[in-house]
Amino acid sequence: MKGRKSCKNYRFFKENHESALSARRLEAIGASACGNDFLWDARASRLPGCPAVHFLASVKKVVPILLLAGVLTGCSEARYRRSADIDVNRLLADRQKSTLDYQPREAQIAQSPEPLHRPSAYAKIPVTVLPATTQPALDRSEPVLAFGPIGPAMLLPSGTSAPKSDLSDQPIQRSQDGQVRRLMLGPPSPFERIERMDLLRSLAFAVGHSRSYQTQSEQMYLGALDVTLERHLLSPRPFAGAGLQFAGGQADTDYQHALTATGSAGIRQRLPYGGEIVAQTLVSFVNALSGPVADGESAQLVLSGSVPLLRGAGMINLEGLINSERQLVYDVRAFESFRRAFAVDTASAYFRLLTAQQSVANRRLNLDSLMLLTERTEALYAAGRLTFLEVQRSLQAQLVAENQLIDAEDAYDSLLDDFKIRIGLPVEARLDIVPVALELHVPNTQADDIYARALRYRLDLQTARDQVEDARRAVANAQNGLLPDLNLSASGSVGNRVATPARQIDGRNTQYSAGLNLDLPIDRVAERNGYRRSLIDLDRAGRSVEDLSQRVIADVRDSVRGIRSAEEALNIQRNSIQLAGRRMEFSNELLREGRPGVTARDVVEAQNSLLSAQDAYDRAQADLQIQVLQYLRDTGTLRVDKSAGALGRALDRLESLSEQSSRTKVQ
Repeated sequence: MKGRKSCKNYRFFKENHESALSARRLEAIGASACGNDFLWDARASRLPGCPAVHFLASVKKVVPILLLAGVLTGCSEARYRRSADIDVNRLLADRQKSTLDYQPREAQIAQSPEPLHRPSAYAKIPVTVLPATTQPALDRSEPVLAFGPIGPAMLLPSGTSAPKSDLSDQPIQRSQDGQVRRLMLGPPSPFERIERMDLLRSLAFAVGHSRSYQTQSEQMYLGALDVTLERHLLSPRPFAGAGLQFAGGQADTDYQHALTATGSAGIRQRLPYGGEIVAQTLVSFVNALSGPVADGESAQLVLSGSVPLLRGAGMINLEGLINSERQLVYDVRAFESFRRAFAVDTASAYFRLLTAQQSVANRRLNLDSLMLLTERTEALYAAGRLTFLEVQRSLQAQLVAENQLIDAEDAYDSLLDDFKIRIGLPVEARLDIVPVALELHVPNTQADDIYARALRYRLDLQTARDQVEDARRAVANAQNGLLPDLNLSASGSVGNRVATPARQIDGRNTQYSAGLNLDLPIDRVAERNGYRRSLIDLDRAGRSVEDLSQRVIADVRDSVRGIRSAEEALNIQRNSIQLAGRRMEFSNELLREGRPGVTARDVVEAQNSLLSAQDAYDRAQADLQIQVLQYLRDTGTLRVDKSAGALGRALDRLESLSEQSSRTKVQ
């Protein structure tokens, strides 16, 4: 009768306990429970009759009492949350009053909706959405063009008579004299090796030698190491050990001296949903050195296990594996985002370096033209057709141009040193940046779905969404930490009998035990705070996704504006170069003819206007290429794999290293 009543109580408790846990409405009834652990051991039972019958009867009596005690002393998640809010608000009110001498409104934390235990939160490999391979943004054009000034040819429009003297070719010829003399002397000395790199070769070199690139790849490798450890912890793990101990005594122990050798070996298996099983062999040998101690040996085969039933049971035990697996996916995404940003930043530095290089060339041509202007004004002054003031003006402009050339060369050298550091080349190495003609594909920025594509394909945004699921899983784990500890333990062993060899395992020496251990949840302040913190982290993760989404849209809008601005600036400066070129030619012609009212200042102003227009055109062309790459990066549609054009092939690290190795062997 009593056993039947226990079964009814157990069913009543089970139904109410499950419904309370599912609805999260279980309230604490009492907090003054006995804190002693209750342990039942089958070995302590010495009842006559069948051991199995007595074991089941004892379980029917004990288990309902243990579970009911755990429920009565437990609290629901909502109660723990309210308790944390009350304590925190009271503490903040006291500190605000003592610190600020007034009491602002309480720091109310928004109540998070009860998180749903979505299956996606426990997926070890979250899905990554990638764009399809499209037309590459930058690719090498065929055939490769030779080195030349960046910008349109300064040709006179149709119907305009050419100047009488071919003065425009003289500065170009002078600027090329140094290159011609260098080529006439033969190839450079092997002791002064010069690295010549275009954009694609710079990227290939940087992939193999950049320190920041290597650091990012190591971070992904370390993430994979964590996964291997977590997988290993869930697999059978063997262990073994040995020991040697000397024991002795004085008069009261009859001068006993013994040497004991012990050894153990076994295997342990961590269970996926909580607990551990251990199987091991224990062997000991006692060698009596003196005294009445007798030699002996013993061996034991032990199988033991412990399984949690409430707290620590379930998917929480796979948290380490799930988190490491998902973190590895995040590391892969982060590394791919870094590769894309690395390609864009390196290409941007390369284009700015070309702009600075062309700026030096433009100022060198400008200086040569002003030197010719000075010679011409001196000749016209000698002929009495100009005043000496015009000679001084042209000479002053020549000195200013010479100073501008020196500043431009210094700026180029500084950018070149920064570029060497970026790609991993020693700063003292000699580097020659070679311009290469690239085919630029400007994307359609008028499409209606550019923002939707960015929100879909951005890898960092996908990671932020997956981290919301991580926060939901953390809330579920924190809820599990609020439960009572109820552990089931069992063990069994068999060994040899006394005064028999260790190898003679006898079943008559078998021992077994089983027990339940309940730890009542009387003190759960740390777990309560952890649960409340996990709810706040969940709210923060959701806000981070919203904030990052808005930042992604703002980045795309800025890139679109940059592309449009660069295209407009390119067209404007192209016309400005043509206008300034015609103005310079016309002013030179009028000055040579000695037209009244024409001075050297007109020629200098025209030359400066042409120089400014050329610089602006070079910057606009570089900005357009940079803005296109940044647009593809911001929308998440930039592909840097081998199938995505020359840019992706240049970032193939293994091929780059093999090519550089073979090139080094040939040299």
